[in-house]
Amino acid sequence: MTIIAKVYFSHPRMALANVISSLPEVEIRVLQEVSTDPVSDQSFFVVETDEVDDLERALAGDHTVETAHRVSSYEDRPVYSIEFTDDALLLGSVVTGQDGFALNAYRYDDGWVERWQLPSRESLQSVWEYANDQSFEFDIHEIHQISESRQSDASGLTDKQRTALIYAYEHGYFEEPRETTLEEIADEFDISTTAASGRVRRGVKNLIESSAQDLTR
Repeated sequence: MTIIAKVYFSHPRMALANVISSLPEVEIRVLQEVSTDPVSDQSFFVVETDEVDDLERALAGDHTVETAHRVSSYEDRPVYSIEFTDDALLLGSVVTGQDGFALNAYRYDDGWVERWQLPSRESLQSVWEYANDQSFEFDIHEIHQISESRQSDASGLTDKQRTALIYAYEHGYFEEPRETTLEEIADEFDISTTAASGRVRRGVKNLIESSAQDLTR
């Protein structure tokens, strides 16, 4: 039975380990719309930061990064094409080897949260065994059969987007006239106004996309 699993993992040799440890406030997510280039084995990451120089210094010093190039922007945030070293430990390739794929992936605390679609619980067990053998910190947050996931966790929201949307809704951000501002949302979460805008905007986008998919099923 096909499952969707939401997992958290961390490791000193995981993707972007140095960036994550040295820039604790920077939001990073995999750009699933582009995915991985099968020829060059490059992945694309959207980075939410106003300190681009600090980010690029961290990328240059990251032991998991072979090459990193800023290639474009997405929703006004920089996009980087990154190729990882052979020494980097990437669970994505293990998931692919189990005939699975990532639905979304984003930096969370000292590691990554990812949602994977896998053909069975046994395939998830195989990924867990690999992670355990490599001494990953690895926690399974949720597991759903594919039919259940449509009702319980199909929005694709990150935890930070969900929290920001709930706060915005409860404090009248979506009312007319608005009862709170982006600046107040930013102050609540101790982030920049740009970051608050991004969380709300992308959260709404993910909810609309999820609703549209449900209507066409």
